Amino acid sequence: MTRYRARAVLLLLLLLNLTACSTWQSVGPVSLSQFIEVEQPDRVRVTTQGESQVELENPSVEGDELVAPGDRSVPLGEILMLEVREFSMDRTALLLVGVAAGVLVVAVAVVVATSFPL
Repeated sequence: MTRYRARAVLLLLLLLNLTACSTWQSVGPVSLSQFIEVEQPDRVRVTTQGESQVELENPSVEGDELVAPGDRSVPLGEILMLEVREFSMDRTALLLVGVAAGVLVVAVAVVVATSFPL
């Protein structure tokens, strides 16, 4: 039972690490088509005029549309905001502090439990 608990904790920490170290960052005041061609991001999040958000993988610009595999496309004229996933030092530092605090609490609890048996 303990062996599986350790695996579950490791998987939870990995999941938190993957989500906490990156965040969506808005692309600045540049040409969207130029940004896509130069940076070639793996994934982008697009906010359109209808306030809907769409994630596109491996986007490219074809004519006046932002296109992704699987027949997904968004006209460039309808895009209000384009965001890309980027590394976030603040979130990563916060995650590390949280994990360290959690380990410290568990270590103190183990020491207290073994020092004062019931």
